Amino acid sequence: MQRPIVTLPPAFLRVLNVDWDIDWRETSLGDFNEGTTRTQFSGFPRWIGAPKVKLGRAQLGQWRAIRAMAQGRRGIYRIRMDDPAVFPISATGAGGTVIAQGKPSAAGNLFTNGRGWEYAPFALAAGDHAAGAEAIRVDVTSCNGFVPVVGQIMSHASWPFQVTYVRARGGAVFELGVQMPLRAAIAQGDILQLRGVGVFEAAESGMGRIDYDRSHRAMPELRFMEVPGR
Repeated sequence: MQRPIVTLPPAFLRVLNVDWDIDWRETSLGDFNEGTTRTQFSGFPRWIGAPKVKLGRAQLGQWRAIRAMAQGRRGIYRIRMDDPAVFPISATGAGGTVIAQGKPSAAGNLFTNGRGWEYAPFALAAGDHAAGAEAIRVDVTSCNGFVPVVGQIMSHASWPFQVTYVRARGGAVFELGVQMPLRAAIAQGDILQLRGVGVFEAAESGMGRIDYDRSHRAMPELRFMEVPGR
């Protein structure tokens, strides 16, 4: 079955809380007589999140349309994993207008909707890294020298990972510890998104259904889980 993929527009959802986390898919088998505990891992780890968002009058109809395009749990949502406390995009040197409206073309033009190309800061892979690696090297020249920080969520080819340590390796190259271990190989020069991007499905039927009051505002709670098989 071909699943529809819906990419949420940049800066569309005004996130009120952030709780992205890795679900390691473990189940406790209980305590044993010798004083040990045992845990069973029942599947591949995946990212989960339940962001609560605020929708104004201008976003209500668009969100309904996005949900309709996703066709319930059949669809896949491509989501930018905003994490402003750990990685504020402005730290890369971009101004508020560029972050909110996007970058104009080389000629200074915007699209007819008044927006430009999405500002998506990235680093480049400094070497080849196999799937399963728990450390990678990146070149930060392309992001105005911004160095990733511990706890930051980054991604490669829509596979998110979290930075666990940062070590300088000379010049603009840094070594990053990552978890989960890489789920796809990375080649020299590949783009690594500094703000992680992942593909998710609704965790339950009817997720994101909205009702609004006289103020024409809604605050649905969304529940996403990563799609591990692609």
